[in-house]
Amino acid sequence: MPQALGAKVYQVLQTGSGIATFKYQPPDLPSATYNATVLPLQRAGAPVPTSALLVVEDHTLSEQLRKLEIEAANLRLVKSMADRIAHEVGNAMVPISTHQQLIAERFRDAEFRASLDVALSESVKRVNRLISQMRYLARDAVLGRESLPLTQLLEEAFKEAHRHQPSRSAKLQFENGGQPIVLAGDRAALRHALSEVLLNAIQANPADARIKIKATTESDGQGHDWVHIDVADNGAGFTAEAAQKVPTPFYTTRTVGLGLGLCVVRKVVETHQGRLSIFNPVPGQVSSIRISLPLGSESNLPAAN
Repeated sequence: MPQALGAKVYQVLQTGSGIATFKYQPPDLPSATYNATVLPLQRAGAPVPTSALLVVEDHTLSEQLRKLEIEAANLRLVKSMADRIAHEVGNAMVPISTHQQLIAERFRDAEFRASLDVALSESVKRVNRLISQMRYLARDAVLGRESLPLTQLLEEAFKEAHRHQPSRSAKLQFENGGQPIVLAGDRAALRHALSEVLLNAIQANPADARIKIKATTESDGQGHDWVHIDVADNGAGFTAEAAQKVPTPFYTTRTVGLGLGLCVVRKVVETHQGRLSIFNPVPGQVSSIRISLPLGSESNLPAAN
């Protein structure tokens, strides 16, 4: 019997407690995968088990199929991502390319120069946002750690959202019950995540955007403190179907953009050990987005290698 399995059997014989199913891979056959369970067998009245039952199931084929399914899903995602990114970058390049072809003969025209300025500004913002989305989707760790007053972080995020969707009428109302709330984490990442949510709220009603944010704190049953950041706007809201799909990659109800905004938000929030929730619309109320983040030690966050 292999030593790894023998040690488990010996443990059961000594303790009298069974061992739940665990994965076993033989050192000489790394491609093989087995599920093993060890159960004690004990006669009535005996103080310790007299024997143990070792059950080993060969899961090599099913594990290989599972890995192939994951690889196929990843390939489909890469293909879809490449197609969408090429489309988005191509759209951003069209106005730049058009102006580049005309610049030699029309640069003295004031109207053309104004149009060129807008084309460059909007296209650069569009590509930079895409780059930021890709960067945060690729991260699995928190790069920076600092104390972040929530009020200040929201103000910075609102300004960032405004750069992508200018709106003179957009108003932000923030309520925290008069209680200062301080987060711990990566300022740039959390600011970007919040700006994506606020940008979504502005785009829901760009002519007269009204955004309400309510922050509340809560202690769960395990003694952990949380802040819940609820964001609601005065747009049409999500349908029940959209509320389920919006955090997934490339889902969008608009004609522009990649549909990565809330997917990026979820990745950043989960990297900070938090949760993203989309509440289905209730009759008479608007749908809302909730970001829940832990309030605790910065050392609990996963660090970059």
